[in-house]
Amino acid sequence: MKKQTALLACVLCTLIAAGQSNASIEIKHSVSANDLQNILYFEGISHEKFNIKSNKLKGKDYQLVIKEFREGKLVKVDTMFNSREDEYFRIKEDSLPFAVLTKMSDLSEFKIQVQFNGFSVSRKYKVLPAEKDKFALKTFFGPKLEMPINLQGSNYFLAYMMPYVRKDKSEAYCEVAQSGLDPEKLYEKYKIPHYFLVAINFN
Repeated sequence: MKKQTALLACVLCTLIAAGQSNASIEIKHSVSANDLQNILYFEGISHEKFNIKSNKLKGKDYQLVIKEFREGKLVKVDTMFNSREDEYFRIKEDSLPFAVLTKMSDLSEFKIQVQFNGFSVSRKYKVLPAEKDKFALKTFFGPKLEMPINLQGSNYFLAYMMPYVRKDKSEAYCEVAQSGLDPEKLYEKYKIPHYFLVAINFN
């Protein structure tokens, strides 16, 4: 009798398993644009893509420069990249596409990487621990998708900045970046205590 009961239980388990055979799990290796955006947000990474275009761009050299300002004073100038280091890096087309990624690390380091076709350059800059959660990446484009660029000098296109604190204690970033002021003089009106400017220079 015990053997028959055990056999019946085994048959029932088999039938139940067979009835559930349409259940499955699959893995998808592709990442959609929304998935990627969620990952970047989770990691606190800002990502911007740019493309400089001109029929006078070919053959030019360029430099990426980062300037750090504290309390309105320029405290550091860092040439992140200079294409004159090797002829390989000189612009060979009528366009210069690149991407900029930024992140504030848990160690209170502003991390920036600029990615070109075939190579990238990176930097880290220390900030005060009390400041680290206040920084945001902003462009100087405003609502536009393009802005003019000077192929004979310096062009600021990004700011990694602390906010403007209004009288009611609310905070603003876009108001500052879209003000049209000389980026080096943002402290004069908005009293931004600490910010970084990213520029591309041509010669």
